[in-house]
Amino acid sequence: MKQINRVNRMAQAIQASQSQFQSAMKPIAPQVDKITQLFHTTLSQLDSPSRLLYGFILVLAIVYSSVIPSEYRTFADSLLGKLFGITAVFFATHSLGWVYGLLTALAFLLLLHGAPRKSGIEGFDGGGSVSEKKTVGKRWFVERVLNERPVAISTDQVKTQAITD
Repeated sequence: MKQINRVNRMAQAIQASQSQFQSAMKPIAPQVDKITQLFHTTLSQLDSPSRLLYGFILVLAIVYSSVIPSEYRTFADSLLGKLFGITAVFFATHSLGWVYGLLTALAFLLLLHGAPRKSGIEGFDGGGSVSEKKTVGKRWFVERVLNERPVAISTDQVKTQAITD
């Protein structure tokens, strides 16, 4: 008899703890339903796998654009490469949408940005007579920051004039 009473008390305690657990779980159940509904909505609105793969490849090309070999960059900087790039941007925008078109344009512009340029051209010509002076000593701060390597200095004197009306 004592054992039956103990078993009954244990059963009542288990039922009480189960009812407390179920009452505690009731607020979580609607949240789980909302999460699964959001997950299903997201999956139903995703693009096709081929579009996602194309977008992933474009993102990789954008992120690692500095690693792309210079031969490809040189081709992209040629007339044929530019025509191909503009056509690719147009067709990506027209057939895949503006997001993929924008990604394609960004990848193409970053590819063009890294194309090698002619290195013998100086960026500034002061005009007038030029007496070239060789660069000697340490590089200037601006040259170090912008990674410039001047070939020669055109002049080391500054000519100023008073402002006249």
